[in-house]
Amino acid sequence: MKFILRPWLAPLALGLLSLVLYTINLDRPPHNDELYHMLAAQGLLATGEPAIGEDGRYWRGYPLTWIVAQSLWLFGDSLPAGRLPPAIFMAGLVVLLFLFIRREVDSLAAWLGAGLFAVSPFAIDMAQFVRFYSLQGLTFFAATWLVYHLVEERAWHRLRPWLLAAAAGLLLAFAVHLQTTTLLGIVGLGAWVAGTLLLTWLATSRRAKWQKTLLVVGLVATGVVALAFLAATGILGRLWAEFRFAQLFNQQYADIFWFYHAWYVLFYPTLWTLIGLLTILALIYRTKPASFALAIFGVGFILNSLAGPKSLRYILYAQPYLFILWGIGLAALVRWLRDSAFLAELQRRLSDRLSLLSGGWTTFLARALVFGALAFTILANPAWLRSFTLLAGITVPPEQPPTLWQVGRPALQPWLDEVEVVVVTDELHPLYYYGRADIVLNASRHAEIPAERRYPFAPDHRTDVPSIADVASLERVIECHASGLFIIEEEFWGPRAVMLRDPEVEELLLRRAEWLELPAESLLIAFTWTTTFDGERPAECRDLPTVDD
Repeated sequence: MKFILRPWLAPLALGLLSLVLYTINLDRPPHNDELYHMLAAQGLLATGEPAIGEDGRYWRGYPLTWIVAQSLWLFGDSLPAGRLPPAIFMAGLVVLLFLFIRREVDSLAAWLGAGLFAVSPFAIDMAQFVRFYSLQGLTFFAATWLVYHLVEERAWHRLRPWLLAAAAGLLLAFAVHLQTTTLLGIVGLGAWVAGTLLLTWLATSRRAKWQKTLLVVGLVATGVVALAFLAATGILGRLWAEFRFAQLFNQQYADIFWFYHAWYVLFYPTLWTLIGLLTILALIYRTKPASFALAIFGVGFILNSLAGPKSLRYILYAQPYLFILWGIGLAALVRWLRDSAFLAELQRRLSDRLSLLSGGWTTFLARALVFGALAFTILANPAWLRSFTLLAGITVPPEQPPTLWQVGRPALQPWLDEVEVVVVTDELHPLYYYGRADIVLNASRHAEIPAERRYPFAPDHRTDVPSIADVASLERVIECHASGLFIIEEEFWGPRAVMLRDPEVEELLLRRAEWLELPAESLLIAFTWTTTFDGERPAECRDLPTVDD
């Protein structure tokens, strides 16, 4: 029994330690997108459908919503309960990453690669994020490992490889269903499979050299003709336009090709700068797993950098493969330094310079300084600071402090109970914390409504909240309701707003409504208004969804 359990002790320990790490500060304030799943999970438990509001349905990432609903049912309706499944999925990804690297390389590379990934800000952030990214990363990695194994498969006349291929296909389809950025990873995976098979055939086939050359030229020519056909028919242009399209909230990053490079330089200045040399060491040390990781991460990094929408969570599927390269490269470097005379000579010369110390202390100090210098190459990266601040709930600029909606509730509750209409710039937080949001004023959210159903006060199909996008619609709301409440987050108000600011809306509210004093720590701004009617409401008010007949 001990012999059977021993190989699993290391990955289980790493997985459990990772899970414990990810449960620290699990109740931190939620990101807007997390509440889609939290609200839909509540609706699923109440109605059997991922309902938000009376007619809103949030079907995107439904498998995760279902899992979150079960967690809420088991552990109670809370953010920590909703975040537990993503934390478990991320810990599972860490375990798979460790097992893969240990099987294909060795234990040192596995601890370095999987260990660095487990405590990275990328893993911690997504482990505490009620969204499908950690599940996408887990299923995509499992699928690519199966494909990696199948490339070596020779017994295709048996049932087992076909079952593995079917499992890989289902996992890839599931990952694509969760998040379409998986397709970019599949491009990298396909490039590695095609390249590996082609190079293996060229190296082992007994065909004449001219025949091999003809095949390569034919493949290149076929690719060029296919691209020309796609361009001539307009398909390539449409694909490029879709690839480059970014929603309004994300358009500020659309043309920044160096977006991901900048973040990697910020978090891992030494490791990212050395990625070229570490990749070469990895390819020399273990060619196949290193080329596998290089293809998926390299292609994913380039394609995500070219794409319009950009966020660190969009590239999570590719990040484990970066840590595979780092793990193998660092393990190769450590072993080379240990086995070569260079490290011993470095220690000897340093020991000679430290001759003021006597006996064994000189050698010990020299060795500690040398290995400390090597360790500092890794430990000097600010990623540790970012991981710590995430777990401690500390905001690091340019990140904005989280809005504390629950802090503003006591001051807002009397108005929430009495006013005819509540207008918000983010409907998800008020729905989750206050149970009410009657109209959402958000140009980016309004643009996400399908074009054929997009008009002023059109209900968002996800939340059933009527949506508007401009100051004219807000003015109409004010003129048609006897009383109202407007709530906006500080980060979208005033000259310091980072995005989605509308000065015309601000001018209208300052002119037509009264400022409502809220606790400063809430980071919320609110206005109230009253409108007096001479008799009945104006006729143009009757078709507003929030005006009773």
